[in-house]
Amino acid sequence: MQLAPADIRALQVFRAVVEHQGFLGAQVALGLSQPAISQHLKSLEERLGAVLCHRGRQGFALTEQGRLVYEESRPLFSALGAFNSAVQHLGHDIRGMVRLGVVDNTISNPDLPVSVALHRFGLIAPDVSLNVRVASPEDLITELSNGTLDIAIMPGFMNNDSIVFIPMILEYHALFCGKNHPLYHRAADTGLTRDDVAAHPFVVRRYASSQDLSEFPNARGTAAASNMEAQAILVLSGRYIGFLPEHYAQIWIQRDDMRCLGHNRWRQISRFGIAVRRSDRQSAAQKILIREVLSACTGMPNTAQ
Repeated sequence: MQLAPADIRALQVFRAVVEHQGFLGAQVALGLSQPAISQHLKSLEERLGAVLCHRGRQGFALTEQGRLVYEESRPLFSALGAFNSAVQHLGHDIRGMVRLGVVDNTISNPDLPVSVALHRFGLIAPDVSLNVRVASPEDLITELSNGTLDIAIMPGFMNNDSIVFIPMILEYHALFCGKNHPLYHRAADTGLTRDDVAAHPFVVRRYASSQDLSEFPNARGTAAASNMEAQAILVLSGRYIGFLPEHYAQIWIQRDDMRCLGHNRWRQISRFGIAVRRSDRQSAAQKILIREVLSACTGMPNTAQ
């Protein structure tokens, strides 16, 4: 089968449907109607001679052939993205798109003024389309590896040979409990011990469960959270103890809905930085955005002309 432009477009639609687990999210992302998406999928299936997915009242599900097509199309779209990045700045204007991922609840961190960086970026490269996705660290690293993100601002929580991590700042996490928790009124007690704390259920972050319990080997992580908002909800329930970024917890501390246990004795440090794929050649727009994020978040000199 020799790919035609219509086939590439149909594959793009198919990938969007897979990544959004159905038509609704793909409609929003692509700006297409459901009949238009259905027609693209039908045309692609006819060209390939295989059913790629089941769609109907029972929901969306990939077939084995569909899973194969999705996986095998990754290098194609990664190559197309690399080509676009390489040529989009050949003219006098910087154009194209930059897909940025940001870990959830970064907005409350004064040491990570991403909005300031995006303002500067918009002044320097006003013709560049910017797509920003907020997600958990696990999702960001997956999407960066898959080529669906160009840049991610996130904690460096894992070693990955395919990813380059540029350190920026340190984020401090402390151990918190909600006002209905048995330890709430003992939070400031200097005599509070590890065993006292470990006697209560913990909520752990899926990507950092071993780190969360490292100071409390006898503790039980009976709940798991995929992002900081879920972590905060479980801590506020009064049932669980959990680590939260100190900047993020301030709003509930001020309301007396949450307290830090042990005067930060069990503080954790998270290294934040910029992650990019090692194999990528950054476009002019991507380089500018990386520079502006570093400048805004680390105080590095801004060398923009």
